[in-house]
Amino acid sequence: MDFIRTTLRPEFSGLDRAQISVCYPGYPQRSTAESEAAFNYRLKRDAAHIDGIGAEGPQRRRHLREPHAFLLGLPLTETRGAASPLAVWEGSHALVREAFTQIYSSLPAARWAEVDITESYQALRRTIFERCRRVIVVAQPGEAYLLHRHALHGVSPWGADASSGPDGRMIAYFRPAFIDPADWLSAP
Repeated sequence: MDFIRTTLRPEFSGLDRAQISVCYPGYPQRSTAESEAAFNYRLKRDAAHIDGIGAEGPQRRRHLREPHAFLLGLPLTETRGAASPLAVWEGSHALVREAFTQIYSSLPAARWAEVDITESYQALRRTIFERCRRVIVVAQPGEAYLLHRHALHGVSPWGADASSGPDGRMIAYFRPAFIDPADWLSAP
């Protein structure tokens, strides 16, 4: 937290309640609630996404609803091997900032959530997959990772070499919001 406060100096309202990510051996497994395409995206592309841009409604339209300042991951359980680690596309944050600056630069931040960015978001992910290297990040309790809010990232499948305790692979993610949503584009 000292590094975040002194080096990055984001103006955020404090840590939010953590989102807990838990995976077990065999992840991902097909859910009856998801399409074949959605399952394949989890399996082959780590369900790569940018936090704060969720799919909404039956048409799964995309809008920026949560302008996070950063993502802080704190592993809660010990694992070995590739126990559904974090996958990040190196340099994706720069492409995301460039794309969304073009989309939002003429609008006040208060109106960003109104803009349907579905097609732009999908095209941007395809570009990132083509241009950016996928990097796997593994950490244990006592370690942490800090992820840029614009970084495309996801959860990798459970590897054949992986193991964990009975609680699986657990990570607490903190994603605090900016005080001024406009900082989502302009802050470092």
